[in-house]
This record gives sequence, structure tokens and C-alpha cells, in this order.
Amino acid sequence: MLRLMNWMRGGVRMMGGREMGRKSGERGRRGKYDQDPMYPTTSRSAKVSELHRRLAEYERNEEEKKLNGFVESQWTVESEAAERFLRWNIVVTLIIFRANPSKFSSIWERRKEEEAKRNEIKEKKEENEKKQEEAFPFKADEGIERREEEESLPPSSSSIPLSDQGFFISGNLYVDEYSAATITDLPEDEMTVASREVFGADDAVETIDFQLPGQDLKRLKVHSSGGGMEDEISLGEDEGMEVRSERKCAGCGANYHCMDDALPGYLPPTLLAREEKKAERGVIEASLCKRCHLIKNHHFLPNVNVCPVDYATMLSKLKGRQEVLILLVVDILDLPGSIHRALPQIIGKGKPMIVIANKVDLLPSDAKVGYLRRFKETVEREIAAAGFLDSFNILHTALVSAKTGYGIEDLITEIHMKWTNVRSSMRDDIFLVGCTNAGKSSIFNTLLQSDLCKVRAVDLVERATTSVWPGTTLSLLKFPVMRPSAFKLELRKRRLISHRAWVQKEAYARKKTLQRTGNAEMAVLVEPVMNTYKDREEGLQPVAVASLLDATRDEGEERRGRPWSLSDPVFTKGVWCYDTPGTVNEEQILDILSLRELVNVVPNRLLRPRTLILSAGKSLLIGGLARLDLLEMKKERPVWVTVFANEALPLNVMETERTEEFMEKMRGRAVMGAPIGDSSRLASLPPMDGRMIKVKQSEEMRRERKEKDESLVGLADIVFSSIGWAMVSTHAREVYFSASLPGGRGLSVRDPPILPYSALLRGPRIPGSDFYKVNPPKFPINFKRLEADRNRRKFNISRKEKNRDQ
Repeated sequence: MLRLMNWMRGGVRMMGGREMGRKSGERGRRGKYDQDPMYPTTSRSAKVSELHRRLAEYERNEEEKKLNGFVESQWTVESEAAERFLRWNIVVTLIIFRANPSKFSSIWERRKEEEAKRNEIKEKKEENEKKQEEAFPFKADEGIERREEEESLPPSSSSIPLSDQGFFISGNLYVDEYSAATITDLPEDEMTVASREVFGADDAVETIDFQLPGQDLKRLKVHSSGGGMEDEISLGEDEGMEVRSERKCAGCGANYHCMDDALPGYLPPTLLAREEKKAERGVIEASLCKRCHLIKNHHFLPNVNVCPVDYATMLSKLKGRQEVLILLVVDILDLPGSIHRALPQIIGKGKPMIVIANKVDLLPSDAKVGYLRRFKETVEREIAAAGFLDSFNILHTALVSAKTGYGIEDLITEIHMKWTNVRSSMRDDIFLVGCTNAGKSSIFNTLLQSDLCKVRAVDLVERATTSVWPGTTLSLLKFPVMRPSAFKLELRKRRLISHRAWVQKEAYARKKTLQRTGNAEMAVLVEPVMNTYKDREEGLQPVAVASLLDATRDEGEERRGRPWSLSDPVFTKGVWCYDTPGTVNEEQILDILSLRELVNVVPNRLLRPRTLILSAGKSLLIGGLARLDLLEMKKERPVWVTVFANEALPLNVMETERTEEFMEKMRGRAVMGAPIGDSSRLASLPPMDGRMIKVKQSEEMRRERKEKDESLVGLADIVFSSIGWAMVSTHAREVYFSASLPGGRGLSVRDPPILPYSALLRGPRIPGSDFYKVNPPKFPINFKRLEADRNRRKFNISRKEKNRDQ
């Protein structure tokens, strides 16, 4: 039986060899340059690359189906060969189909299903339009112009005002998650009443507004019947009622008003009247506007228009105060875009300054140790390049994370050491200064709960409102600073020493968990921020009579007596820490993005390096906002590009001649991350513009890197402000790029890169693709420390043996 099976296998091999020889002979007789359309001469890598390109297009189409309904798919075949038949020669395809119809039956069935889906969607759309016409016959004609505020609303949610749309904010200490929602999804209270409800067709000729209970009494502008003039009408508003108040929101600093709920500081008329009555009675309570209330109590970020503040006028008052401490907050993910170079002219020169690099928790670790030191050196180089070393007295540079608390305790220690006088008191006020979205309000809230704030004011001062929307803070917010006496500093020192061992144990446990599970959250830098004096102060205070009365008072009965306020002498005679409004730098593009686009652009979790390989004549697209073209190089060498950006912005690599066609087709779709919108939204953005960038290395440097096997070490970072950066690694001596952003704003080159060894963290290359797999994050291994520990253990063992012999 075995002999029979082996004989049959040999026969099959001989038949297969004869068949292959016959086919090869036919190809040889056709000639060297005669290509058979049935057997194209394409390499395997080219086929795999084409499959990856089509797979990416298929994924985009599937994502479009989920977001915007059905999208016509270009994937109408079962295999690459079948699609080649259909594309090259329809006549040959029809012949094959007639000869063997079962081979392509699944293809034609899929086409019929897609055609049926298109017809079904079309019929439903026509049926809905017909119902609307029957229910509301007064539809607007094409000749009637619509108002600008109606045209700005998205078609899918035109019945809900933009101010009532937004995102739910969820997540934990390590990541923020955003999900689209409206104000109608929130539990009903005085603040969550929808500002406007529309019934009927959206394109009606005339609308009638009815005021519902609890809704605002806003003024609406309508077109008059003659002359095209606009008349301002009031919906039942009391003529004697004040629509603007002198009181300010405790969360953002905006003045209260009831004019427009799309602006910060808005309160419904009933609540605004209640606040005015409290002010008349002298009751001072911290209250919030509608936007701050939704963010803090419901974790809902509304789509509120933020008016730009007069930043120069507001901070110019600091010119007359020389002895103030400036805490300059910069975004370490947006350097140098988050450094306002005109700051010396606005606040004056010569002031003491501490530079705070925020959001360090979002930076991944490098492949080699010492990455925190390199972070700090990068910040110091950018500060020096901005000319701040000559304009200010830089006392210290700190790496912090206002969200996880990393570096905050060390920052407070530096403030206590370098901003106290001989009487152990603070020298003068402290001001948090910086650009928008740098994290000033987040640091303000963290310092408010720390040893820097007076104990009695920790629960008295309202926390500042923070959001991804630039310009959240519109006025000065403040809290009183504690006087650091010698006794209090000693208590703080003992607390830090006692907790240091626990912090180290927790960091070690997180490192082991990361090695075991690969969970990216374990790679985030975390440190606790505590208050040394709060529990001690509350324990030393005697029981107040008012607290005993509160225990016996009924729920509906109001408390008598004057509560604590920041205007009391115990606070007014001290030093204050101020949170100032931010400004959008000219090198940033945050001000041209919508809320939905900001959610996809601003990083909200630990960045993961995505590495790809580029060659001359190819382009890299980061979402629909940033573009990087590799133009030429001195000698054809591989060029590795490592991108650091929000994962919601997809990366696409293609030939440069196909880039314009791809952008025209895909730009504006939700799958591109940003921008999102129709042709009018794309037309409102500045055109894509850029500049030429040259990345080079000397011959000696190239040889040295080659000898040390450091060819993948980054040469420079190409920074796309507000989006991220791309690190370039190559063997070539000179590489020429063309980088583009909307309006050409925020393009710069950072040399050396902030994470020069990050390309070594890449995974294996995806076959047929330009991308590498992304490995889970990990901490670098300190080989010098391991060797030192090994030698120390060896020395201790030998010393014990020597003592034993004696």
C-alpha cells in the first residue's frame, strides 16, 4: 500500500512538472516583451502592497457606513484575479463567465445586493420627504435665502442648536473618552432645559417660536418683510430686567448674562434673577454658569462659542509689578507652538520665572534610559530659542502632569525654596501664564488641593473649569497661598519622606504589571498629591456651635450667619495664586478647529509611536490636516518616519501624484479624523501651505552611527503644531521634505528629537505595507544599574566569605 501511494505521488509530481514546462514554453514562444493579460508579470511584494491598499480603502468604506449610512463599495469581487479580469478585458470576462458562470456567481450576487440596498435607501429617503411635504406644505423654495445661523448647522442635527450639542466625557486617570450626545440626554434640571426646540420641517418658509417653561428669553434677529432690514424682537422679555450682571462665574470667570446660551457665562433668566437677589442681600456664594455646570456636574462638554479675550490688555498690568513669580505653563506635546514669544513685551522683562512643562504623562518612554532628562533638555532648548533666558530670570524647569500629579510635589518644593524671604513667607503673588490648552487651569486645580493653598480655602474656592476647548478661562481666578513657616515645612518634609517608599513600591509594581500584561496605562507617570495640613488643622479646631446647630436644623430651614468668603481679612492680607486666561499663539491651529475635530486632534491618552518607511516620491498624510512629502535624497536610502499623534488621526502613505486625488475624495469625512464637514466647512479652512525642510547629517556622524548600529536613531523632529510631530531616521546624508498644514502655521524642525530612540520600539514590518506593527509600551532597561547591582552583590558575598574564614 505504501509503495502504491508513493508511486501515485511521483506520478502527480511528473504531471505537474510537465504542465509547468508546457506553460513556460508557451510563454517563451510568445516572446520576451509579449505580456499575457491572463498572467501579468507582477512581483509578490507589489501584489501584497496592492492588497493592503485595497484593505485600507475597504476599512474606510466600512467606517463610513457606520457613521453616515450606506456608501457605495468598490469591493465587488472575491479575489484579486477576478477583479483583474473585470478591469482589463470585459470581453474576456464575459466569455469566461458564460463558460463557467458558477465561478463568478458570488460576485454578481453581491452586486445585486448592493444595488438593492441603494434602491431601498433611496426609496426611504423619498418616502420621508413625501411625508414631510404632506405634513408641512409650506416648504422653502430654492429662491428664498436661508439665514446664516441656519446654514451653519449640520444637516443631520439642524433641529438641535449647536449650543445644545456636545460630548460626554468619561474615562479614568489615564485616558479621556468622548462620545457625541445632546443636552436632551441629560437628567432634567434648571440648567439642562433645551434652549430651543424645533417642530416640523427644517427648511420652512416661516417659523413660530414658543417659549417653553424654563427656557431663555433670548432676542432673535429676523428678516423684515421690506427693505431687507433686520428687526430685533423680544420673546416676552421684561423690559426692566437686566440681561447682563456684574457677578462672575466661579468656574471660568465670565460675567453672567441671559442673552445667548451659546456664550460662556449664560444663566437662564430665573437663575440670573436669583443670583441678583443674593447679591442684593450680600450673600456671597460660588456659583457656575450653564457651561461650567454641565462640564462639572454632568461631564458634558457643550459646543459653546468662546470669544477671544484681550490677552495683552489683561496681562499688561503685570508690567508695573516686578516682584511677582511667573509660572510659565507650556505643553510639552506642542513645542514650540505653546510658547508665546511676545510674552516679554506683554508682562515686562526681568521677572522671576519657573517653566512648567505639562502633559508629560502623555509621552511614552524611550528605548534607552535618561528619557526624562532629554525631555527637560528639550524644553530648556526651546525656551532659550524663544529668547526667554535673556528676558526673564529662569529659576527652575519642571516636568509635571496636572492630571496624574506627577512632579507637582517637587514643583511646590521648588516654589517654597526659591520664593520665600527671610521671614519664611512668600515674597509676592504667583501668576500662571501660558497659551490655551497648555493646562493652566488643571495645574491651578491641583495646586488648590495641595500644600500651596491655605487650608481654610481648599473647600471654599471653586475649581476652575477645564475642557479641550481653547480659551475656557476668561478671567482671573485665584486662591490664597499658605505662609510656609519652618514648622509647616518640617511637617511637609516628614510626610514626603514617609510616603517616598510607598511611591517607589507602587512604581515598581506598575513596572512589573506592564511587563506581564502590556497594559499601556501602567506606563503612565503617576504620583499622588496630598495636603499635609488639612487633617491636622481640622483635628485641632474645636467643634463649632454652628455645626451642632446644623445637625439639629431641618432640611428646608436656611442657615443663619455669614459664611466664610475670600474677602475676609485672613485671606486678603496674604499672597494669592492667579490663573490667567490663555491666548492662541500664531503658530497654533487650535482656533480653526471645531469641537468635534478638537476631540480627535488633541491627545487624550499615552501616545504610541507609529513607525513607517518612506521613499522618494511618496507622501504621508496625518488625518486630513498634515501632509509630509519626501521629495528627494542624495542617495537612495530607506527613510524611517515615526509619528506621534492622536490615534484618532489615521496615517496614509501613497504616491505623491495620488495625494491630491485622495484628499479631494476623502477630506472632510469622519474617518479622516479632521477636518470633518461638507464643502462649506472645507472652504472655511485656510488652504494647505507649507515649506521645504532639509534634514542632514555629516559624513563623520553617519559613519559613527553606522559603527554603533544606531542608524535608526532619530535625526530631527518635523513638528506639526497642535497635531504632533514626525521623527526622521535615515542612512542618507541629506533628505528633502515638504511639510504642509492649513495656512502653513506651526511648522518647525526640532533637532535633536525629543524621543531619539523611539524607532527602536517598533514591531516587525507588515508584509507588503509601508508600516510597522506597534508594540506595547515598555520601560527601558538600565544595563549600567544592573551591572552595578551585580557587582555589589558579588562584593558582599566575597566579604561575608572572608569574615567567615577569619
